Order: sequence, then structure tokens, then C-alpha cells
Amino acid sequence: MIPCFVGGKGMYASETTWEFKTAVIEVLDTSGLGYDVRFQYYRDKFPKKDVKELARLVCDPIEYYDPDWPLYWASKKDEGRDKEEVLTEFMLQLDARLRRRARAAIFGYDEAGFGTGVNTMRFIHEGKPVLGLYNPAIRKRDVNVSNILQLKMDYPFVVTLRQYTNPDELRALVIEWLGTLSRQAD
Repeated sequence: MIPCFVGGKGMYASETTWEFKTAVIEVLDTSGLGYDVRFQYYRDKFPKKDVKELARLVCDPIEYYDPDWPLYWASKKDEGRDKEEVLTEFMLQLDARLRRRARAAIFGYDEAGFGTGVNTMRFIHEGKPVLGLYNPAIRKRDVNVSNILQLKMDYPFVVTLRQYTNPDELRALVIEWLGTLSRQAD
């Protein structure tokens, strides 16, 4: 099983990204080919949540649900630092641990913002394979598809991009890509 980091729009995601991420997490959970490292991390913290409920939960910013965040903030707030800075530190530490666990990443670019770009480049610079998925018909107007296509052109040995027109297509695209990764690892 390939540990994967599933990413896309974070803080201001809409139904588009939530649907993408939950679909990909479910594919990973049911295919036996991989798993989402964030989903797995929180599976231990929320053992009673079903797959769909937990998959949707981990799409939100971690300060909304991570049980360790209030404790972390309480231990730091007397340092005189801005809450946003402490939250960023908390999130960055967790994301760094999750990226280290992941052997590959799957990103949804339909609502991609600066954070998605930064996270994509982190995986590229670590030499970890990236599957980027986007639907040109539903992408947000402020998403520059040319920038997404440049990833594939600049990093063809690390980045695989695939278009989809319907979320039902995600399962086959993710399984095909994971199968290719598995065969390359053998």
C-alpha cells in the first residue's frame, strides 16, 4: 500500500474540493492500493467516525477539528505570539510529518490556490510522484490551468496530470496511477 498525501484547496474550499478529496480518500481506503496519511492519522483520533464522515472532516482546516490544537495553543499563547502564527506552526509541523510518511501525493487543482502550489512543489522537490487532477469545466476562474500544465512540462518524471469531467472518473484514474506506481516500485 502506498501512503499518499491528498491535497487541494484548504481554508476556503467549496463543495468542489470536498467532493474531490472525499472521493479520492474513499478510493484509497477501498482499493487496497494506498491510503491517505492525513485520514489515517485522524482515524486513530476519531475511531467511531465512518469513512465518509472522517474523509469530509479532514478536508477542513485542522484548527476546526484537531483535538491537539487547543492544547498546543494553550501552551503557546503566553509567549506573546499571534494566534495565526502559532496555528501555522502547528499545521506546518503536522503537515511535515505527514509529507514524510507519504510516498506520493494526489492533488485536486479545481480550486487550487497558493497553498496547493506550495505543497505540490514540496513533493516535487522531494522527488515524490504527484498525481494532479483537474476538471476544466468546473475549475474556478482564478485557477490558471497553464500553471498546472507547466508542472507536467517542467517535471515530467514526477508529475502526472489527468483531466476528468465527472467525479465518478476519479476512481479509475487514481487506481491506474497507483497501479503504475506499484509496478515501478517492484
